Amino acid sequence: MRALDRVFGQISADEVVELTRALVRIPSVYRPGETGANEAEVASFVEGWFRREGLPVEVQEVAPGRPNVLSWIGEKGPGRRCLLLEGHTDVVTEGDAAEWTWPPFGGELRDGRIYGRGAADMKSGLAAAMVTLAAFKRAGVTPAGKLVVGALVDEEDGMIGVRHLVKTPAGRELDAAIICEPEENELCLEQRGVVWARIRARGHMAHGAMPEAGANPITALGALLREVPALEKQLRKLCQKSRHLKPPTVTPTIVQGPPRGVGAPQSNVIPALAEMTLDVRLTPGIDAEGMRGELEALCRKAEAAVPGVKLEWEPVNAFRLATSVDKAEPIAQAMMHGVRKATGRAPRYGGVPGSTDGTILRMELGIPIVTCGPGNRLIPHQVDEYVEVRELVEAAKIYAASALKYLEQ
Repeated sequence: MRALDRVFGQISADEVVELTRALVRIPSVYRPGETGANEAEVASFVEGWFRREGLPVEVQEVAPGRPNVLSWIGEKGPGRRCLLLEGHTDVVTEGDAAEWTWPPFGGELRDGRIYGRGAADMKSGLAAAMVTLAAFKRAGVTPAGKLVVGALVDEEDGMIGVRHLVKTPAGRELDAAIICEPEENELCLEQRGVVWARIRARGHMAHGAMPEAGANPITALGALLREVPALEKQLRKLCQKSRHLKPPTVTPTIVQGPPRGVGAPQSNVIPALAEMTLDVRLTPGIDAEGMRGELEALCRKAEAAVPGVKLEWEPVNAFRLATSVDKAEPIAQAMMHGVRKATGRAPRYGGVPGSTDGTILRMELGIPIVTCGPGNRLIPHQVDEYVEVRELVEAAKIYAASALKYLEQ
């Protein structure tokens, strides 16, 4: 029997479903300041599962209660490749549980769907990757290279898990990665980048009845807001057009005057300080230096419009630029092969509308990434989040066939 058939024979639909449900039932919303509200419990579950399968495990303590968990089969060795199947263990808040049809952490299985927070984003993709790795072990198939599954923390916020990984020996030996995010099992070779820019306007405090005695930072932010459409238009000129990604957008998301912790807002007081945040989404084509230049120019225009106010900006987190991988890349070719072997159909292509851990792998390590995983790409972060069982099982087989192909080359 061929190696792939033996691996496929060890991928059980029931197991992938039950593993996903078990992961969903472990709440892993990170809530700073709330004891136990982190990824520790689900990471411990993942570690124990791998150890019971007889697979090696590396636990990386990224922050207190926030460990990355890695497991693998095979060795990289001279002339051999190392492939990562990447997932994250954190999930976003469930919001008001009363709005859910079923309990958000119940892992309910109904009519071919698993419901719960993280069902799509992305405990199903993580479960598919875990079962794929175990299937190699159970089938007695050692790939001609190293296949790693990484369950990383903090993808939904600052991505400290992947930022830690890329600085470790385990991260530096990676040659490519499959990001198991919910993309309806399409092959996504592009993803939008994100820059969160916090802009601070510093003026002069004064009485609201005598505005001429001060310099209003809120007015300066208003001038900046008027320039946002022009910035968006400029970015659309600088960035490449894509059939799979929406064009660049610049969206104001937070406006505060004065900012939290800098005095209380009062109706009759012009504050000395005001802040706003811009959520900038990018397609490939602009680098970090170019983006910094555009933000600087935006601040200088607004500053000129309101004498006496100074504007400065800083990134809320490190830049996450858009990524693009050519179809000729070996990992892309291997995944095209994998989809055909697993599903009997030609691959479908798409683009990732947001930013994933793969952005950091691409930027910091320079390795090619392909995003492909089970789940409707529009359902993450919504009430009644779900994943289709059919897609979940299909994903595990795609990962297995793609990994075997990529590592044998």
